Amino acid sequence: MTTAPKARIVPDDALVINLRDLGVLATGPELDRLFAKFCDRNSQSVWQYELTPEGEIVVLPPINHPGGLHENETATELNIWRRGFGGMATGSNAFYRMPITGGVLVPDAAWVSPERLSEHPPVPGDPIPICPDFVIEIRSGTDNLAPLHAKMRLYMQNGALLGWLIDPINRRVYIYRYGQTEAEPLENPLILSGEDVLPGFTFDVARWIFDRT
Repeated sequence: MTTAPKARIVPDDALVINLRDLGVLATGPELDRLFAKFCDRNSQSVWQYELTPEGEIVVLPPINHPGGLHENETATELNIWRRGFGGMATGSNAFYRMPITGGVLVPDAAWVSPERLSEHPPVPGDPIPICPDFVIEIRSGTDNLAPLHAKMRLYMQNGALLGWLIDPINRRVYIYRYGQTEAEPLENPLILSGEDVLPGFTFDVARWIFDRT
């Protein structure tokens, strides 16, 4: 694996399992498969799991209201657009392998273009083998922003073209774009645009998130 970002993507309230401390020395695809088996064996749990580039399993607590509502509304609107444009849209239950840094992340919502999906078809039982073209992360009431920003930068480092970090607490959105070193902050926006990455996609962030907090 390549060197991980300096900032940590681990939320403050997450439990971290250091696999090396348990004697697990696997790396790369082998570690991804072990992680997939771990998730499958714990699929009935209310907890969610991610794998950091450092090879740690992050155990995330369940999302409280209204966070679950925010994630559901966002994924629904994205999937409605996807039905007309193609590709694959997912909610907060899809695992994506980061091809450059390593690690397996679960965005709150994401989309992969038809072209990249055909080039890297998912294998049942494995994490989706590419970083999404478009990712959304939504801050919950217990989240600090620093780990979320680190996670967004990790997506961009692995090939994402556009990302939204939505902060309902401050009614702010940070727009991440491929090739740009800094995110663009938007103060209390009403509508977000998918720009050239998701042609014609707009999201009423005020209606579906800010006004439902």
